[in-house]
Amino acid sequence: MKTIFAHRTASDRLLIFFNGWGMDNALFQRWRGAGGFDVLVAWDYTRLTPLPPLSRYREVRLVAWSLGVWAAAATPLPPLARATAVNGTLRPIDADCGIKPAVFQGTIDNWLDDQARERFRQRVVGMAPAGDASVAADAGASPGRQPLDQRDELQALLEHITTRTEPANIYDLALIGGRDRIFPSLSQRRFWRRAAVVCREWPEAPHYPFAGISSWQELWNLE
Repeated sequence: MKTIFAHRTASDRLLIFFNGWGMDNALFQRWRGAGGFDVLVAWDYTRLTPLPPLSRYREVRLVAWSLGVWAAAATPLPPLARATAVNGTLRPIDADCGIKPAVFQGTIDNWLDDQARERFRQRVVGMAPAGDASVAADAGASPGRQPLDQRDELQALLEHITTRTEPANIYDLALIGGRDRIFPSLSQRRFWRRAAVVCREWPEAPHYPFAGISSWQELWNLE
């Protein structure tokens, strides 16, 4: 796992953001700096390694997106004042509560095909017309990672998820995109309601729901 402080001051408050699969730290560089708190971004779950020491922080909030929802729960974390799951579950490879196993495996098998990656990208950002560069850039659809590297991470996640027990729930809020074409919204609702976690619906949001967000402060205040 890779981590970087996207914003760092002398604050004793921290936002931890667990990114989705295949992403990197460049995804949110256009976002404005945080107001009065630090930001630690985690990505690349090929190897699940510990976070850096965080004991100096008095208040820690977590926002995790997509497969980062599972990765965060599988990682030792400091005590959390708030934890928000965005378009993901703790059973990410599951016919009822996540992505169907055959679909997950198919993504791995076909990832090195250019057209398959483009179709996946469009499902992530909810793009109707292909080739809309402005929407793609705003949605962070093109991280600076190589397809082989991304595929290897997804294969590693398959092994992590299927060989470990389901992690204990750490979340108190789940945000669900009504137009999510990666993690079906019905599957998300089913999982989080069984876990007795408060759900908030974003009816028009695709799997990547951050296109309208421009600062870390907005993630800090998600509710």
